[in-house]
Amino acid sequence: MASVSRINGFRLAKTFGDELTGQVETFFVPASDASVIMVGDAVKLLGDARAASGVPTVTRVTAATDIPVGIVVGISFEGQGDAQNIPPVNDLNTPIYRRASTDRYLLVSVDPNAIYEVQASQSSQAAATVTGWVGSNASFLIAAGNTTTGASGLQVDTSTAAVTATLPLKIVVIPNRPDNVPGDTFINLYVKLNSASYGVGTGSAGV
Repeated sequence: MASVSRINGFRLAKTFGDELTGQVETFFVPASDASVIMVGDAVKLLGDARAASGVPTVTRVTAATDIPVGIVVGISFEGQGDAQNIPPVNDLNTPIYRRASTDRYLLVSVDPNAIYEVQASQSSQAAATVTGWVGSNASFLIAAGNTTTGASGLQVDTSTAAVTATLPLKIVVIPNRPDNVPGDTFINLYVKLNSASYGVGTGSAGV
């Protein structure tokens, strides 16, 4: 069965050897940051913290080989105990995402064993090519999200699949579903963060 393109970033699927454990931490994006951030985006540390709460600051990954701290799984429209951050929410009929240049707290999955589902950047690939990606490392394909639907635009850049240990993503397996068969026009993959800010070392080599 031919598959359909549904780019929506990185979606938390499971963890190695266990159920989802919900290892989520709170991070902050300051109003000085002009990036638009959506659920499913990867974020990286900025190297400081919100003074009012001590929460680390982050921004959306901007380069293919950026080292992420985790994947956004939620966006808070409350102040998290920070009296300075009580932003108005007057557009509840529109998709939820972090608007550019607004103070916002994010909920980010930082579990080193978390596995995410994401669409491969290359379409119409032969089955042998698709199965050959498994075990390799790869980089992010950076693209803007969709502010109409709220869907992240990030994908795994399968054209970069290699053994290089410093690449930020590791391709783990191909989700086994009737709409996701190697050789289909579009294919989704399960990946984990290979190099991450809270991980150990620079990542492991692919095979």
